[in-house]
Amino acid sequence: MRVALLIGTLAELDSCHALYANSLVAGGHEVWIGSVNRLSGAGEEVLVVAGRVDGPLKAYEPYPGVPERRGFEDVDVVWVLNYPQPSVETEAWQLLWRLNQHVRFVNDVTGTLMLGSKTNLSAVVPPEHLPRTLVSNSFDELWTAYQSDPEATWLAKPPDADAGADVYLLEPGSSNNRVLLQSMTGNAAVTQLLTKGGLMGFRDRYCLLQEYVPHREEKRVILAAGKPVAQQAHRLAPDEHRGNTAHRAHCSDTSLSTDERRLCEHIGKQLLRHGIRFSGIDLAYPYVFEFNVVNPGGLDERLALGLPDRSPDIIEDLLRSVEGPR
Repeated sequence: MRVALLIGTLAELDSCHALYANSLVAGGHEVWIGSVNRLSGAGEEVLVVAGRVDGPLKAYEPYPGVPERRGFEDVDVVWVLNYPQPSVETEAWQLLWRLNQHVRFVNDVTGTLMLGSKTNLSAVVPPEHLPRTLVSNSFDELWTAYQSDPEATWLAKPPDADAGADVYLLEPGSSNNRVLLQSMTGNAAVTQLLTKGGLMGFRDRYCLLQEYVPHREEKRVILAAGKPVAQQAHRLAPDEHRGNTAHRAHCSDTSLSTDERRLCEHIGKQLLRHGIRFSGIDLAYPYVFEFNVVNPGGLDERLALGLPDRSPDIIEDLLRSVEGPR
């Protein structure tokens, strides 16, 4: 198959980019790697700045070839591994959607856009497996919800940030809680007051208020073709409430219980209904905190732990699922 990987920049590949590309090449596939930020439309054709992968790629080094601007109409499968930059994201997703009308994607563009943040977890995850959650861009609405149970501990976080960025713990009685929710929703009321009528324009931002579930370990589970195929435990650092390796969480090999596997399989089937064939979900059973449908990692973590590389078989199964009925 001819497979195209779309990443942020060809100036530096991350460990997943290199792993997937090398596994695909080793499997006999023709692989192109291009920048999701360098798309253009010429008539009906979508063009990408991309280069063919002719040899092993190394993580955290640039693509070694000379990229060219080419159409992707002859590609069998496109795999988007990074979000476009904010300044071009609307047009980039529109061009990718156009391409997705006649070229298969590992994760369909519509599903990626609608499920690529924490906003729509409830569309896929059963309600009994989600903590109490409110998504709003109104400070008043969030503050009212917070005050409804002031003895509870809450998390305030943006719906679409990665790697634990701006995830705040709202502990009972802290004077920081009100100001954090004001800040997370854009300080709209304060700005309007200071500028005598909102001269700085619309300031509201969405914030997710979620009841904190006490836990010291999360599991990152990789779903491919609707099934859990790999998992690692993320042990939280002693002074942290975030389970990201970027925040010193300790990663180790683990397994899934029968109940965890059943839940992951259910979520995997729901994601498949929306064209999402590869993703990672974070859970501390019975609760699911988020899923990542763009470059969730996980398979590269196995290599860092000295575990066998299962990416060739997983990727082949994934490609077979993409070849199935749309």
